[in-house]
Amino acid sequence: MARKVCFAYQWATYGGVERVFLNRAHAFAAHGRDVEIEVYYGSDGGGLAAFQRTIVDLGLDDRLRVTPRFDPARYDVVFAIDSPALLPARLTDITKWVMECHTPYAAARSYLAQLPDEIAQVTVPSMTFEKLVREEHPELGLRIRLLRNCVSPHQGKAAPRLPGWKQQPLLYFGRLDDLKNPQGFIELFLELDRRTPGRYFGLVVGPEVPGYDMAHRIEKAGLRGKVLQLPPLPFLQTSAFLGALHELQAVMVSPSFGESFGLAAAESIAAGVPVLLSALPEHSELVGGDDRHLYVPAQVGLGADKLEAIVDDYLSASDRMTSCAKAFSDGAFLSDWDSLMHDLGLAGADPVWAVSEEMGL
Repeated sequence: MARKVCFAYQWATYGGVERVFLNRAHAFAAHGRDVEIEVYYGSDGGGLAAFQRTIVDLGLDDRLRVTPRFDPARYDVVFAIDSPALLPARLTDITKWVMECHTPYAAARSYLAQLPDEIAQVTVPSMTFEKLVREEHPELGLRIRLLRNCVSPHQGKAAPRLPGWKQQPLLYFGRLDDLKNPQGFIELFLELDRRTPGRYFGLVVGPEVPGYDMAHRIEKAGLRGKVLQLPPLPFLQTSAFLGALHELQAVMVSPSFGESFGLAAAESIAAGVPVLLSALPEHSELVGGDDRHLYVPAQVGLGADKLEAIVDDYLSASDRMTSCAKAFSDGAFLSDWDSLMHDLGLAGADPVWAVSEEMGL
């Protein structure tokens, strides 16, 4: 009998959170798990229709759907993702309640200080982020636990045919704002272009926060024609796009100042694209602490040295990514999921919704 789960999130923006939902649904389907997921949104942030189309295109609509009505009693467990405002005024004990904390923005995590006692668990997507949240909120104690993200690298369409660039492609893939620091990508590119003029070609892909003006930054740096900004990638095209860039021996660079997991970097790693990441604990976890793939964004020269070393031995660097990707495989996620269900008292028990229906509730 299917386990019914609800993921509640404030805005349907079709960003990283939706990618997590799709990857989880794919993992359940691929491994024969009988889990039905409904997603409830407080409002449509502009991405709802595209998200619903993707569910159908991936053939996941038999187990993943968006619901317009939030009725917690219909589910065995409700996960609220950084959305305390969606919690009912009174949390019933019929349903298990879990808060998922994914936001890398410290101010946006302040809600954790006022969590209701009925929230049984607070899940986080990486071990290093778990340590940070524990330090910020020691009062939560053992309620904080790991539920790793998974990345399914082969979903979506066939790889697109990209131009046969003569230059070495470098990729910035992620949100364009001060925290994610695409300016650091520009600074690293400038140093590499100074060392070897014309060797590299830059691609910037991701949603842009209003006012960041990446096009102006590229122009101001004198990189027009050397760094190209592309629109955000739909989920269905992500793995295919990264696969095509892997064939062109691209390197993905993330100079981010803050992560809870690093989904864009993980997607690149899963596609075999070598990465050079800012030396955050969360990034270090993604690459198994391998210093060859970590740098301090302020130390541009050392970062350029490491990127050149990756390019010069690309196949070895790509092989290392294959090994790193095991840490956020479907199996890693499902292991954490099974442990969570056990601790919530849901492993092997009759689903709550079925018991409720039998009792006429």
